[in-house]
Amino acid sequence: MAYGEIREWAERLPVAALFTLDEVQEAFPCKSRAAIKMALGRLCGGDDPLVARAVRSIYCRRRLGQRRQAPIPVEAREALPWLIAGPGSGLTGPDLINQIGWSTQVPPSRWIAVVGRPPQAPDSATKYEGRSNEKRLALNRWEVSLIEAARCFDAWAEVGWEEAMEKYGDNKARGFYSAPVRIALFLDAASSERGLGPLFQGRCRDLGEVASTEGPAIAA
Repeated sequence: MAYGEIREWAERLPVAALFTLDEVQEAFPCKSRAAIKMALGRLCGGDDPLVARAVRSIYCRRRLGQRRQAPIPVEAREALPWLIAGPGSGLTGPDLINQIGWSTQVPPSRWIAVVGRPPQAPDSATKYEGRSNEKRLALNRWEVSLIEAARCFDAWAEVGWEEAMEKYGDNKARGFYSAPVRIALFLDAASSERGLGPLFQGRCRDLGEVASTEGPAIAA
């Protein structure tokens, strides 16, 4: 039966691991999608289920014996928005500007920029912004976030650009940011952002120049 096999498969996952319906289908190619959905539904049932549904088609391996705990472990809640966002995503908006140190305003939810249409995941407590630049797909999360920092700076920062760059350089020297920045890829992707003008491009060059030096990324 699909239920027993899928339960054994889920039991081998580490606690807080996220997995998708498609991943279960790949693990059990001979099982019908309907049978897999039914098995996952059973695994999510009861007072202390092995599996919890995080959002549509994404599930989480729970820690058993934790009836009074939140159904989704905190590690999984942190990782979930990035799984939903997919490749080419990065922080944006007030969340990014606060984390990079250019604002004291703490937003109530995470903001993530994604390639393509923003996903419909209202129960993930994250605001998604769609972007059309597919060159972002070649970038890591921090590189995308730096493009977004230049893009949304005027809307959310509480300091001027010169002061912002001083803060950024100081924080970089202290090891606050650690993800690598591949300057050629970063600037090539930035050049494909449409309708933002030379000021945006200049800011991306300023950020890339500091970020491409070695040192410890922004907390995701």
